[in-house]
Amino acid sequence: MRAYQELAADGLVVAAPSRGTVVAARPSAGEGAGAAGGWWVVALPPLAASGTDPGLLREVVGLRGDDVVSFASSAPPDDLIPATELLACAREALEEMGPKLLGYGPVDGSDEFREIIADRMRAAGTMGPSDSVVVLSGSTQGLALAARVLTEPGDEVVVEAPTYVGTIQTFEAAGARLVGVPVDSDGIRPEPLEQVISRRRVRLIVLQPNFQNPTGASLSPQRREHILWLARRHGVPILEDDAYGALHYDPPRPDPLKRADRHGQVIYLSGFSKTLAPGLRIAWMCGPEPVVARIAVAKQFSDLNSNSLGQAIVARMLSSGRYDVHLERLREACRDRMRLLLGCLDEMADVVERDLEPLGGMHVWCRLRVGDARHAAAAAGRAGVAVLAGPAFYPTGSAGPAGIDRIRVSLPVSGREAIDSGARRLAEALRGLPPRAVGRPSPLAVVV
Repeated sequence: MRAYQELAADGLVVAAPSRGTVVAARPSAGEGAGAAGGWWVVALPPLAASGTDPGLLREVVGLRGDDVVSFASSAPPDDLIPATELLACAREALEEMGPKLLGYGPVDGSDEFREIIADRMRAAGTMGPSDSVVVLSGSTQGLALAARVLTEPGDEVVVEAPTYVGTIQTFEAAGARLVGVPVDSDGIRPEPLEQVISRRRVRLIVLQPNFQNPTGASLSPQRREHILWLARRHGVPILEDDAYGALHYDPPRPDPLKRADRHGQVIYLSGFSKTLAPGLRIAWMCGPEPVVARIAVAKQFSDLNSNSLGQAIVARMLSSGRYDVHLERLREACRDRMRLLLGCLDEMADVVERDLEPLGGMHVWCRLRVGDARHAAAAAGRAGVAVLAGPAFYPTGSAGPAGIDRIRVSLPVSGREAIDSGARRLAEALRGLPPRAVGRPSPLAVVV
């Protein structure tokens, strides 16, 4: 259906109630461009590498409705977004600052918000003396700006395999050649990483050390030191995407990789989409001042300033202590719902099995015992439940059928009650698929 929609949007096909979908007639000479903008749209350059699905993230965000249980999204459950506290903070900010708050602000973020973020990072031991902070319109913008500032088209960039879909799409759209390094229960594997960066001219390493998306794995302390040593030895910076580090189910919170960085190798990226409200579009990046200054310059080419009202709201959530109270409540709820989800998955072990028990975050990485990932996702969709197929989490050109026996299952945004009903639908859909052939697991080593 998405393919037909894109063809129709380009003016290449026409849906006729009595005839189905047919190829559109080519306009004759002298005719206007028409509703689709003319046939020049056919020659537009691709938005991403040929192996990626540029509409996937848009589609996942749109998977909301009374009849759909979405195990595909990565957002805090609706009933756990602190709407009352956010409204109070908005009122306080507007009463204090008035119309000025709704005008343009500094490209790199308001002084108030940046200082609050810097103070919290210093207190956590994650901000170096030469570091500075830039505010972003969401973490995805941070990935895009890093791709623009830290790499050039054709550069090789190491990513985890599997890794976040947005990381793959953003860097491939920027022209980077992604090199996937396998992930296990202790995070990215140092030995394959060393083989890659010692033999190739790698420009950047992109990691999620805490509760990685999609596997839920966290990088072990020993591997952290090894990877930092490798990065320093070979002169390769690390972009740390810490989207889920604050969502640990039990204390203590795992340290960001940047806390162990003593030589300025790590650029830190985080935000409030997973812990507060994704619609605020507030994130930040912290790193060496010259790098952050270049990020701010690149930011102004596409975004004059991040949401000023959103910054003021989050600043008051943080300074008043309301954010930390909310975060404890969110962690407890996510822990309880994850345990419920894991229990449901364990009850369908005849068709799907999970790799590990996540200690935080929102995702469970599962191995299929039936069908393949795309057929499983399609069957689940027909049953009114959404999951993401494994191949989406591997770079274009990955060796073999990467991820073909995997699906990612996430906590549903529609609340706890959706877990039981969604799990029943998923189990029924998967049990209608044929068993998988033995001896065809997803490959771990993925190097392109």
